[in-house]
Amino acid sequence: MWQLLATGSGRGGSAAIPSIIGRKVLLSDEPYEVVGVMPPRFSFPTRRTEIWLPVSFTPQELARRGSHFLMCVARMKPGVNAQQAQSEMSIIAKRLADRYPENRNLGAVVVPFRDQYAGESKTGLIVLFASSGFVLLIACANVANLLLARASARQREIAVRSALGANRSTIVRQLLTESLMLAGFGALLGIALARLSMILLEKLVPSTLAAGSLQIDWKMLGFTMLVTTLTGVLFGVFPAIAAGRVDLQHSLRQGGRTQAGGSGGWLREVLVISQTALAVALLAGAGLMIQTLKNLQNTDLGVRTDHILTMSTEVPRSRYGTHAKQKAFFESVVENVRNLPGLTNVGYTSDLPLTASGNTSGYILEGQAREAAREQDALFRVVTSDFLQTMDAGVREGRLFTTSDTAGGERVVLINETLANRHFGNTSAVGKRLSISGDGLRWVRIAGVVREIRERGITIATKPAVYMPLAQSEGFWPVPGDIAVRTAGDPSTLVRAIQEAIWAVDRSQPISDVKTMTAVDDDQLQREEQQTGLFTAFAAVALVLAATGIYGVISYSVSLQRREIGVRMALGATPVEVLKMVLRRGLGLVGAGVVVGVVLALAGARLLQSMLQGVQPNDPLTLAGAAALLAVTAMAACAAPARSASRVDPMVVLREE
Repeated sequence: MWQLLATGSGRGGSAAIPSIIGRKVLLSDEPYEVVGVMPPRFSFPTRRTEIWLPVSFTPQELARRGSHFLMCVARMKPGVNAQQAQSEMSIIAKRLADRYPENRNLGAVVVPFRDQYAGESKTGLIVLFASSGFVLLIACANVANLLLARASARQREIAVRSALGANRSTIVRQLLTESLMLAGFGALLGIALARLSMILLEKLVPSTLAAGSLQIDWKMLGFTMLVTTLTGVLFGVFPAIAAGRVDLQHSLRQGGRTQAGGSGGWLREVLVISQTALAVALLAGAGLMIQTLKNLQNTDLGVRTDHILTMSTEVPRSRYGTHAKQKAFFESVVENVRNLPGLTNVGYTSDLPLTASGNTSGYILEGQAREAAREQDALFRVVTSDFLQTMDAGVREGRLFTTSDTAGGERVVLINETLANRHFGNTSAVGKRLSISGDGLRWVRIAGVVREIRERGITIATKPAVYMPLAQSEGFWPVPGDIAVRTAGDPSTLVRAIQEAIWAVDRSQPISDVKTMTAVDDDQLQREEQQTGLFTAFAAVALVLAATGIYGVISYSVSLQRREIGVRMALGATPVEVLKMVLRRGLGLVGAGVVVGVVLALAGARLLQSMLQGVQPNDPLTLAGAAALLAVTAMAACAAPARSASRVDPMVVLREE
């Protein structure tokens, strides 16, 4: 009796767990006993895994040295690091290579589990975290500017306090406390909004980036309070120090008027330049991500995914233990399904395009030195004669499989363009021979070269691939299990009819993973779409915050310069000249920020390098577009204050003075 572990995420909750322990279930016609239930949030090796079985091999499988489909997990002894483990594994790999020639040039790589689990998502997590940090800095710059403006407006109040005996440290402490209180209230509001938006966040955060269901816990609260305190101190201390440096006599002499320059004028300009630079960097990054997504969406898959329905029918080894039985099942299913109305073609494959990066085999070309073929590795797919026609795969030269490729005829294979270009260049590959598994024993002839099919997915580089007809695949692995059906109309309307056609051959045959190839294609870009959406959202928020900051600084500057503007207009300055003066000052700050932002974007683009497809991180059009968008937005932000300045009535201003 076999044993298994099951996931705890099923119906019934924890109360149902005791009742399932010890129960017998059938998996592929073999009985298994449930010995344990894993916690609901346990996911290994992927979230889709729901059942864990003890690994077992037949003697034939143990003797197959070319198989490398398992994931090995080990816990290191205390005090042992990854470098030491790698050194020991390299020694073991060398011993295996010396004993078994098939193991040469394979080696063993030790990867920390955290890095393996994060995989390609690690860079995405870093980028998203950095983006949120940029948005936080821009928001803090806005708050700091507001605090500087408020401190400038309170100069008389602070001067009076100083005159009554308050020392500088007391004033700075008071203003810093106010800054921390503002940051604290903002953090509480942010946590409340995060709780309300948790459902939306779960949809936006890619499943490959989220380590589990999103929730607010004490770690997140602690991190939030730490960031809140740091930002409150960092961006509150400068306004507080600027306010503490008030000139007592000058401020009291000014009465209720504010100084023309205000306190911290240079610091406000630095903050505007900084937030503009951060916004430009985020906009440039978003532009690169959008172009990458567009390029991926336009990638040639090598097959047509429309009007195709797929299902998985992995045959149990207990009932289909021989190649003859497996072949009879697949051919019978294909014949039954082909007779259904509304279908144009049907075929089986061992791995659907876009879905599997593994199932590879070594190979050696006829006449090639064995040493030269040590590192040669190709994707290996077993298909029925009509599968490639069903997927509408293109042919570069030669032919596709036909029903005449039988077990009694000469063994033939198809290869992809990558393999053909690598070994044959501009010469024809048709008619040449190669040996699968690189053993030099089982030779097959190349019947044709198919155009590149994205077997491993859109975002993974192509590699050599070999296709073999099912009728001639005895003694080879893997076994077909995925059926693809091309329909004339909506594929989803024929699901039941196709299932019945399969069950007509074997009523107990399990059927799973029913989906269209369009859905498979869409799933390919889910992570990229979500990452791009999040990055673009951060960039949009940064743009709005930067525009708000620019508007606030220019508006405050205009309010401080009302007397100067009134005098200028009384001496003959026109409203247009005043308008240009204000716009010139605002766009000057923005221009400096854009220059810094472009430099920052070029430096940060290296982080995005591994996430980009078909676009360079220093793409000039993207950088120019980000700068132009920020400049236009900044001009719009400066327009209202500039217009207000141009409408100042000099008589009213001078009368107020």
